[in-house]
Amino acid sequence: MHMGLSSFLRKIVKSACPSDCVFKEVGLNIALIPPPKEVLGVIISRDPTIRWLKFYKYVMDEIENNDIQRNILFASAIPYMLFKRITDFMDKKIRDDERNLFQLIFHKCYWTHLHKCFTDKSSGRFQFKMKYAKKCANKWLREELKIAIEDGAKFAIALGNDVQNWLKNQKIREKFEVINLPHPSGLNCKWSNTQDETIIGAICKLLKQCRSHVT
Repeated sequence: MHMGLSSFLRKIVKSACPSDCVFKEVGLNIALIPPPKEVLGVIISRDPTIRWLKFYKYVMDEIENNDIQRNILFASAIPYMLFKRITDFMDKKIRDDERNLFQLIFHKCYWTHLHKCFTDKSSGRFQFKMKYAKKCANKWLREELKIAIEDGAKFAIALGNDVQNWLKNQKIREKFEVINLPHPSGLNCKWSNTQDETIIGAICKLLKQCRSHVT
């Protein structure tokens, strides 16, 4: 029987996390964003950070509607940043696709992380470390992507080198199109070069998905 993403998210609990992960026994939350009703793509970012934790908790505690939760969280963090980066990067060249791109990202993409627990770069113990991210991804993300594909996902947007390096070694990447883009952080200077053919090519792949599945 197919589980579905909503059911799978209820399985992601600290008691079931890898025993040798330093994040297992601490109070930092696991970031779990509700999926949309229709899943066409998956946005994979690296890790939720502690500065977003308070906002995340208030949204999840105070709002019961999953669609509203997802939209507020998307607008507060990575999905909106990604939409803005793409539209700024492409400028007028994307004008005809902009509305459909928004619809795709905000209403037909599931957003998840390589490393589920919130990280704190001011704390030596709980800073992001790839060895723990790999343990987390091997435990949760691998199955999560399998279920997303069963739910209808056609592509994944892999943000940043850490996500991309993990994903390139996974057999599941053969099951859908992987679109590699730089992390949309304001500190990432890769987006400054609007002639970057790798970024242009990745955005064109995303727009092709957009034109095929959003009307």
